Amino acid sequence: MPSLPSSLNGTELLIEYFESFNHMPPDMKEVMERDCSPIIFKKNKHISSPLDLKPSLYFIVKGCVRGFVRDEGEEITTWLATERNIVGLTLFDKQYNVQRQQFIQALETTHAILIPHTLIMELFTFPQMHNLARNLLWYHYHEADERNFLIRIPTAEKRIQRLIETHPHLYRRIPSKHLAGFLGIREETLSRLKAKINRGRGSSYSPYRGNP
Repeated sequence: MPSLPSSLNGTELLIEYFESFNHMPPDMKEVMERDCSPIIFKKNKHISSPLDLKPSLYFIVKGCVRGFVRDEGEEITTWLATERNIVGLTLFDKQYNVQRQQFIQALETTHAILIPHTLIMELFTFPQMHNLARNLLWYHYHEADERNFLIRIPTAEKRIQRLIETHPHLYRRIPSKHLAGFLGIREETLSRLKAKINRGRGSSYSPYRGNP
């Protein structure tokens, strides 16, 4: 995705983000400016939970969040997101009665733009929203496909290198506990491999290509 002008306010950034997927008419932008609002989540605050009957969406202006599920008391991080991403829960788990507790948590103090459920429904009265939604869905599909590929890489070392190559900001920024969970490895393993990678920087070492 192209970078967005930092001089814009949060809602303007969201509109620019949407327009990177499809052109929006002025009246559609006016609806967004009317109903979108800034919101701040403190570090470790839950942004969304299964208790939300009509979940909203959030555009991250500044900050970092994770999505996770709970299984027999254990938290499993399923995705990570930083600036210029839209996050939120859907109604699909309720519609299909999937017994899985989904949460979104701020890993840093996170500044976001709230996109209410009612606004999402109103936006779909605009013909442009249908094409925008398809393009946005396609983008998120590729992100999900990359996550699926990442977790299937056979060794922890290669998974980390793949993450460095595709999402270096996550490698540098996400706390080790949650990054290890996202990669499906132990936190001790992540710390050991991070130290190994740091020692190898500046040399020909590359975990993804293999290291004798």
